[in-house]
Amino acid sequence: MLTRRGWLQGFALGPVAPNVLVFMTDQESALLPGTARLPNRERLIRRGVQFRNAFCTTPQCSAARSSLLTGLLPHHTGVRTNVDRESLGRALSPDLTTVGHVFRKAGYATSYFGKWHLSRPDKDLTAYGFDDRSAGNDAEVAAAAAIWLSGRKGPWLSWVSLLNPHDIYAVRKEMDSTQPRPSVKAPASGLVNLVGKPIEQQEYVDRDQGKITASFTPSQWRLYRSYYLDLVEKTDALLGRVLDSVELDNTIILYTSDHGDQLGEHGLPFKGPFLYDECLRVPLILSAPGRVKRGRRDDFVNSADVAPTLAAAAGLRWPTAVDGQSFLKPLRRASIFAEYYAKQKWVNPIRTIRTREAKLSVYDQTGHREYYDLRDDPGEQRNLAARAPAGMSELERQLDRWRSA
Repeated sequence: MLTRRGWLQGFALGPVAPNVLVFMTDQESALLPGTARLPNRERLIRRGVQFRNAFCTTPQCSAARSSLLTGLLPHHTGVRTNVDRESLGRALSPDLTTVGHVFRKAGYATSYFGKWHLSRPDKDLTAYGFDDRSAGNDAEVAAAAAIWLSGRKGPWLSWVSLLNPHDIYAVRKEMDSTQPRPSVKAPASGLVNLVGKPIEQQEYVDRDQGKITASFTPSQWRLYRSYYLDLVEKTDALLGRVLDSVELDNTIILYTSDHGDQLGEHGLPFKGPFLYDECLRVPLILSAPGRVKRGRRDDFVNSADVAPTLAAAAGLRWPTAVDGQSFLKPLRRASIFAEYYAKQKWVNPIRTIRTREAKLSVYDQTGHREYYDLRDDPGEQRNLAARAPAGMSELERQLDRWRSA
């Protein structure tokens, strides 16, 4: 269980401090709906470790990003939902310790390229520890990052944040020019699978962003999912441009996304008041030569673990309490937790605990429950909460303890 931890144990810096590159996409699920050509991601996997059970702390941009940068859970960062004007979120406080603060204090040049989504305005991020800043569309962001990185003397930390595949929201206008991929099928869970689910999910379809795809046929969902893979492939090409600009052997590289996308499973698009695995599971790859064993790992990791891991890999001490833990070595967690607060101004708090065998989500305002036996139902189709199955009460006790930590 994630708990609020004390000082992170660090290591003395060696004679050559490693550079650090974080490459982050937006709304990329680890559960891709078909085959995609991702040669640059494969480059990283060959050089590092791929985490096959990585989860975001929440499936919302601002709140999830606050965890990645601080090592804290959203209810500890204070960024519980998005910080847009039409939302209820509040900006990340610059008084909280960020990755930028820790590395800048250690003598690193720091930069942040691309989408920020943690405060307004966002043209100057020096208060958050990033001295150089550039934004723009994804191609412009990758180009600016490559220029900043090329030939740069270390040590440096650079965070490169792309928008895609977040452009999946434009799917309706892009469908006519999208080719269905042979590897892509309609959602496995079917198109109408909200029977026995909390009413909040049907309300999302009836009155929120779910309306955009409410009438989709199986063929249209194939186009949605194919277009999504098109966007993921575009980000991979830009990843290659950035990787080609750095000295890989002395650079710690972390690839991840802030959260996933529902991909049409259960007839739901994008993200909303639900915490299915498609939204919660994110790609996570760490290339850290000499610091982490290469291969694939199945231990539970969380986006709040990213900040302390980057510090530990660089030999730095994190100066404040964090919720996350370094995953340079395997973590022996039995469960992972996630949270959700509001969709724009539609407040609907949800808390989730997931083990390897089961998953429980509790909806605070209505008291609704979702409980899935992941051994028999990995697609989370049959909500067993009304039957009060054995083990559900214990998960609820663990969830209550986590909430109060």
